[in-house]
Amino acid sequence: MDELVDADEVLNARDRGKKRHRRQLLDATSEAIYLYGVRGATIDKIHEISGLSRGMISLHFQSKENLLKAVAKDLADEYTQNWQESVIASHEGEPVERLNSLIAADLSPAVLNERNIAIWFSFRAEVNSHPEYRHYVNSRDSEFRVALLGIFRGLISDDPDRDAEAKLATNTLTALLEGMWTDFHLNPKNFDRDEAQRACLYVARSFFPDNFEPQPPLDIQ
Repeated sequence: MDELVDADEVLNARDRGKKRHRRQLLDATSEAIYLYGVRGATIDKIHEISGLSRGMISLHFQSKENLLKAVAKDLADEYTQNWQESVIASHEGEPVERLNSLIAADLSPAVLNERNIAIWFSFRAEVNSHPEYRHYVNSRDSEFRVALLGIFRGLISDDPDRDAEAKLATNTLTALLEGMWTDFHLNPKNFDRDEAQRACLYVARSFFPDNFEPQPPLDIQ
């Protein structure tokens, strides 16, 4: 019996070790991309940052290319989890409240930070030569658009005659958020998250003014 328990403990320890090493490789590769770009994230750099042997990449990912795709997927999964948790937390609220939560999640430091955005745009720069990255770094995943469209449809009470407005508002706000991410990428020190959120809500209000509280006149310096 003790031998079986010991064997299980050994297997569990091995599984934990594999997961830890896999995570180390993902984190080290992310750091290498952040510092040197996708093309500069060489096996030597990943090995240096992770402290793991070169054979670990082959053991866990079979190839460096698979490791890079795993990093892109990891980044995309983190982004999706962030906004989905926000939607779940506010699902019983009014559409405007859910919209506020979704925009705030998209502009949150949890995903919109210098490291993540540098990695995100590094992968985007490689999409022409590596189209397999596109799925992970496309302009907001399809589920995000579906959630946003659902919120706008809620604002118009699913009126089919206004569905085109909801779709246009979805495309417009998605493009605006994309622009906010680009602005942050270029100007992280001067980026104002509150101002960015106000701009997004201002655009949403222009589509559906009857659904928002009246706002005081803009005071633009």
